[in-house]
Amino acid sequence: MRRLVRFLVGTFLIVAALLVAFNYSSETAIYECSGTVTKASNTSGPITLFIKVTQNRWWAFWDPADGRLRWEYTNGNIPTVHGDDSNALRWIRTGPDTLKAAPPFAGMMYFADAREDFFVTKRVDTFLTLYRWPKAGETVDLTTKSTQGRFATISNALTFDISEGAMFNGNCKPKNN
Repeated sequence: MRRLVRFLVGTFLIVAALLVAFNYSSETAIYECSGTVTKASNTSGPITLFIKVTQNRWWAFWDPADGRLRWEYTNGNIPTVHGDDSNALRWIRTGPDTLKAAPPFAGMMYFADAREDFFVTKRVDTFLTLYRWPKAGETVDLTTKSTQGRFATISNALTFDISEGAMFNGNCKPKNN
């Protein structure tokens, strides 16, 4: 009987620890970003975007990335990547011999032939470097591939490739998180 009680208590503690770790494995903040878009020699007027930054905690070993950055326009329009199979495998390389499947989540499942345009992040000191989420069958290399932008976690400055050579440069302020 005592053995059974120890087993049940031990099992309960392990399950409780796993549930706590899974439910509190990331931190999310929403920002309003104001800036300009530059393409070639042309610069747009002021533009406002909203971003949602999710950063994984150190114990979230099951996710190959340090986090994600999702974005949308002021009017609530979420940019999408068309012609991409949301159910296809995609990969994230985090080291020379480390290739892991990119985890699925809600941003991948909105449309049959499209998905949200978002970024995987890698923390480098106080910056989150941004890599566009891989398309179906592709691999994003967090070790050698050039980045598509970065978010400064101290100054909240954001620079990223909004589309084919058009760069957004701006500053963000936290929304009521």
